[in-house]
Amino acid sequence: MKIEKKYFILMLLLVMGVNFVKAHPFYVSICQLNYNEQTNSLEISVKTFSDDLLLALENAGRTKIFLGEDKEDPKTDEYIFNYFKTRLNFVVNHEKSALNFVGREIEADVVWTYMEIVNVNDLKSIEVQCSLLTEVLEDQSNIIQVNKNGTIKNLLLNRNKTRGMLEF
Repeated sequence: MKIEKKYFILMLLLVMGVNFVKAHPFYVSICQLNYNEQTNSLEISVKTFSDDLLLALENAGRTKIFLGEDKEDPKTDEYIFNYFKTRLNFVVNHEKSALNFVGREIEADVVWTYMEIVNVNDLKSIEVQCSLLTEVLEDQSNIIQVNKNGTIKNLLLNRNKTRGMLEF
């Protein structure tokens, strides 16, 4: 399903323009992939609401994580990465690709999680399977944006449609 550019831009502006407060009126994550020709890698940034991510981690059996607080569990990065590996998968150029964890940062009520896929000699196609937060939030939408040399392609995934393919 191809998303009309007007609809996608409107949704993206809405998501980016909203003041991220604890009781947000919609449930969305943004996953940005940038193909880096110099390093032959896909650089991945995923933006999620902190409270939604905590809810998903609790649902997966991880309690008392306290994101960004002094009493945060030292294994929080491991828990987040393990969650992402079960909910976010990529097949690049028809080959299943392994994610590498790079790090994360907390910005107000948002968590940015950074990952990468290495040894991508050229990005010709990418199949994305993304079910982030859909197990705990019925209305969750996941926007996937892939940038290859300035050409940007998008997917809108949700609980009913967790898989999509883009070709370059």
